[in-house]
Amino acid sequence: MAGNDDTQPSFPTYAELTQTQGWAGATAVPVAWATAAANAEQSSSGRYREAAVLGVGGMGKVLLAHDARIGRDVAVKVLHVDRELEPQDRERFLREAQVQGQLEHPSIVPVYDIDRRDDGTTFFTMRRVIGRTLGAILDDLRTGTSKYTQRELLQAFVTICLTIDYAHTRGVVHRDLKPANLMLGDFGEVYVLDWGLARILDGSETSGVEPASRLSMPGVMMGTPLYMAPEQMADPDVGIGADIFALGAILFEILTLEKARDVRALYAPIEARASVRAPHCAVAPELETVCVKATQMLVSDRYPTARALQEAVARYLEGDRELEQRRQLAAAHAERAREAVANAEAGHDLPEAERAMAMRELVRALSLEPTNREHVAMFATVMSMPPRTVPPEVKAKLGAQAQEVIRFGARYCALAMLSWFMFLPIVLAVGVRRVDYLLAIMIPAAIAGVLGMIASRQRAIGTRIQVGIMLTMMIAAVGTSRMFGPLILVPTILATWAIVVQAHPERRIRMSGLVMGLIAITAPLVLEWVGILSHSYLFPGDGFFVLPQMNALPAWFVLVFLGAGNILMAVLPALFVGRLRGDLAHIQERELVRSWQLRQLGDDLMKAAA
Repeated sequence: MAGNDDTQPSFPTYAELTQTQGWAGATAVPVAWATAAANAEQSSSGRYREAAVLGVGGMGKVLLAHDARIGRDVAVKVLHVDRELEPQDRERFLREAQVQGQLEHPSIVPVYDIDRRDDGTTFFTMRRVIGRTLGAILDDLRTGTSKYTQRELLQAFVTICLTIDYAHTRGVVHRDLKPANLMLGDFGEVYVLDWGLARILDGSETSGVEPASRLSMPGVMMGTPLYMAPEQMADPDVGIGADIFALGAILFEILTLEKARDVRALYAPIEARASVRAPHCAVAPELETVCVKATQMLVSDRYPTARALQEAVARYLEGDRELEQRRQLAAAHAERAREAVANAEAGHDLPEAERAMAMRELVRALSLEPTNREHVAMFATVMSMPPRTVPPEVKAKLGAQAQEVIRFGARYCALAMLSWFMFLPIVLAVGVRRVDYLLAIMIPAAIAGVLGMIASRQRAIGTRIQVGIMLTMMIAAVGTSRMFGPLILVPTILATWAIVVQAHPERRIRMSGLVMGLIAITAPLVLEWVGILSHSYLFPGDGFFVLPQMNALPAWFVLVFLGAGNILMAVLPALFVGRLRGDLAHIQERELVRSWQLRQLGDDLMKAAA
């Protein structure tokens, strides 16, 4: 960032670092940065292999990296170590990632991941986008070397307005709109970048981010003065009117190639009449009126929404002379999108590529003809198309969730097995007749408990240790048949265990647990029937007697032991199932909220096309 267009606090804008040459940092990045990049360590335990330092600012740096897990290049934004120690700087950095990641829009660069590097610095990754900033394009226009026409820039401006209107409807104010934070791709893409100074309004639909920014205070200037609304200079806690003012200043610069505000008079009212400031540009009166209204000193005198500003510019673009041409171009883009959708649904070899092409074509079609109901309906169709294969990101997340369930089950098993040792003093108090029977219970129980604790601390819990836990638990359960026989307490223990195992994400583990449970119940009965084990029950006449095997069975011991054991077997699975049900309810609520947000987006689009 250079000149008077600096943003406070200083950070290299993502837009300024992603120019047309495809991250060609070799000619634009100083040698010292390139050397540092060569020695850069891998981020997030080797997942991100850093290839080049794209820029360094006061708060951090932006790197080009390769995601080894997914197999794609990404942009990595890293906070400086000294800034990491400042809670306010780190919170602002995390807020940027959260806000940008939750604004799901084709013109907002998606955030993929947020984590810490090996040196402890926070970073987040986002899509690698290639294009040129509007600021660079305007500089080329000033020198007569740009390939873009003013009409193309106005069309991009319309998309920018709709993007900002989308953010506003979600309760987010950008607060730092300027040409350097707007990017145009070579294939019609338009991006609004750098949401680091975004403010979350009260009642926002942006989840997990606090409203009414605590990181800004009256008297602290946040933003770029050349594009900043008057009220923002006095108090950074502004509403959507500040973004509309900035959009008006950007539109003025597109039309005249001059800054709307004089750097020597930042607090003076803006003269946005192109006929006065730049009569040689021959700006259309309709667009001059738009600039004047958007840059009024009072918020109430400006356009009420970014969509209203977009509609004013779109009305000019949709003049009688060009309306049919715009419709034809939009129809051509929509037809290509329709073909891509058909290919994706017909089982094309690259369905995701076809879906991406359909999305790009529809974005172009909607930018040309935003009120076409057919295009809106097709956009909704593409948005709702499920991928034919589960995306790698989703697979990774499902695997992580499955590991969390397994880890919770391992903790439960460890707690359950170690709780058996609470009953050991009672057993010893009544006297042990067969120490080998007691050891057959306590040794497997101890092994199962230890294995459960070990598994609960592992990042990836393997199948072997899970099977080991199940086997030792089964052996311990079989051993308890020597206390009251195989039909008392043992089925309760195994039923509790079966409930836990059936919550396992893998079907083979669930089936294995069921088979082991059946074996554990039937094995002692069979062994007694064939005479390998002594009989546990005696049936004289109409009576039913339990014969002591491992220990004596005084009345108080039977009542206390069986009562406490059954209570424990009732409470532990209830806690386990309750926890799982709570987690499931949370996931369902989150998915329903996301579906609701998508429906709201669809309703907004349909209203726009009505």
